[in-house]
Amino acid sequence: MAGFWETYAKMSSPPMYDLSEADPEQLKGMGRTMLDSATIVGLGGEIEAGVRAPFSDKTFQEIDSEINQEQAAFKEKYPAEYMASTILGAGPTLAVGAPAAATRIIGTGLKANIGASTALGGLGGFISGTGEGETTDQRIQSAKEDAPIMAVGGGIVTAAMMGAIKATPIVGRFLSSMANKVMGR
Repeated sequence: MAGFWETYAKMSSPPMYDLSEADPEQLKGMGRTMLDSATIVGLGGEIEAGVRAPFSDKTFQEIDSEINQEQAAFKEKYPAEYMASTILGAGPTLAVGAPAAATRIIGTGLKANIGASTALGGLGGFISGTGEGETTDQRIQSAKEDAPIMAVGGGIVTAAMMGAIKATPIVGRFLSSMANKVMGR
């Protein structure tokens, strides 16, 4: 069984996204997992059951139960594909909702947002850097190297996003609305 990184490397190498060797069970499981994680709260199975129920002799509950059993089998049989599909499904939803939610918490000031994301990026880089290396010295050195890169990256990305939000108020209102829906406010 291929691990996550082997699967990622295979799917990232030309020809891109070659799923010709994937069996239908695997493709169905990947699609369901992406839909499930795109809803953040795991409503993909319920959405599919709701769509299929009017056209089936089975009830919504029966279809939902069947989907849950198939997804459990998919997760066990294809753990790397399950993880990759989860990340791919959640990515777009988080990319839309997270910046708006963070802006709402921190405030709309450009300086405050850039400062907060630079600090959080540096902290994240430091923490992730301590996971690299085998000795304490290697871990500290790696943390020192990763922290500034992540801090600068966080500040640049936030500045670009805040600039886009300020430049297009319609998009800002849409992102705020999506964040409210995602966070249940």
